[in-house]
Amino acid sequence: MNNNIISIKLPLIIFTLGTAFNRLPAQEQLPREQALKYAFAVSVNLEQLQGTPIATDVDLKRPVVLRDGEYGGMFLPEAKLTAEAITKAGDKVVSIGQLWLHKLTPMRDGQGIASEKLRMAKVTGEDGIEVQVPQCALGMRRNAAGSLELLLYGKSTEPLLAVPVSAAGVKAEQGIVLEAERSDDGGRLTVIFFGNYKAKLSFTALET
Repeated sequence: MNNNIISIKLPLIIFTLGTAFNRLPAQEQLPREQALKYAFAVSVNLEQLQGTPIATDVDLKRPVVLRDGEYGGMFLPEAKLTAEAITKAGDKVVSIGQLWLHKLTPMRDGQGIASEKLRMAKVTGEDGIEVQVPQCALGMRRNAAGSLELLLYGKSTEPLLAVPVSAAGVKAEQGIVLEAERSDDGGRLTVIFFGNYKAKLSFTALET
């Protein structure tokens, strides 16, 4: 079996990011009760859930899901992730969690990353229809200049993306907050960590 393909039985999930609106309204983030159902579903095979290129141990009780139509994403934070852990990050990668996408792919150098470079999860709906969705591990470290950067992983232990992390400049929040907005060629996701830090990732439609 290809270890880069995860086979999980679960109800057909429409994970969604805001690419159809300039900015998602608050109600586009699913209530915790609904988000928990999706997190539980992907935990059916724990060994495969944890088989990411960098070791992850996600907290299935703290999922964050955004939706808009047929596009979207779910963030599962690392179980022991804290603001202090991010602040103390050095040149060794600190696991941040996992980002699951539906019909979207991260962008690099203005282009969508091909599915061949992503770690794809095979999802089977109750109606028997299978879909493949990218499952991206996320990490954080300080670069040679001492600045924090967010790393996104596909199949390989080498990150596909390294984006800068900056001060959030917002009122302190508990846990993770996702904000999505439209861009010229797709959508942009801002991930806010504990109200202290933020990083931006760009996405476009995944070609099949």
